[in-house]
Amino acid sequence: MTARRHALLLLVSSTLLTILGACDQTGGGPAADGPANGSATIAKHYEGPKPEGVSSPDDAVTTTFYLPQAAIGDMYEIQAGELATVRARSPEIKAFARQMVADHKKSSEQLRVFVANNPVNIAIPQNLDARRTAMLSNLRDAGDREFDGVYIGQQAAAHQEAFNLHESYARRGDNPALKQLAQKTADVIAHHRDEAVALDRKFGPKASGTRAESSR
Repeated sequence: MTARRHALLLLVSSTLLTILGACDQTGGGPAADGPANGSATIAKHYEGPKPEGVSSPDDAVTTTFYLPQAAIGDMYEIQAGELATVRARSPEIKAFARQMVADHKKSSEQLRVFVANNPVNIAIPQNLDARRTAMLSNLRDAGDREFDGVYIGQQAAAHQEAFNLHESYARRGDNPALKQLAQKTADVIAHHRDEAVALDRKFGPKASGTRAESSR
């Protein structure tokens, strides 16, 4: 092998090692960018709590998380309430559902007006997320005898989650005007939650089981 050829082979090998060292072998991209599936990027840049909901009324919630989640929560409440006004058997559940439709249409409009009049640069979602879609599907699939329990059970849980979201932003949000709106909404949601919990005790699955036991 000539000296010139040997030097050329060394140069090629060095170049290949440099390229391989700069790449992530498992993801095929630069090592600093993380896996090609994007999971590292999501973990690095994700803002706000997990999509499953806010776990307490004092979580750190960003505007970019709060606005879409608040809007989706209203959409779910309106659609679930409209379904319950038709299918619920209990007059109390029907009355509660009608109130949910009216109140959440109001808070949904307030949110829409706020986004239109303030430079938040965040679009209001037009569709439900996968989780709320699944909740509505579960409600639609419920039998006539179990519908009231399924609906009010969802409502008790959903309003606790909604209260945590709105109260967290009211306490720790970064937009003063939006914090005021969040606090007003949290106060209404707290009332909804208390009503839902009381109705869940009366009509929920556990209450149905208790009634069945006492009738034996």
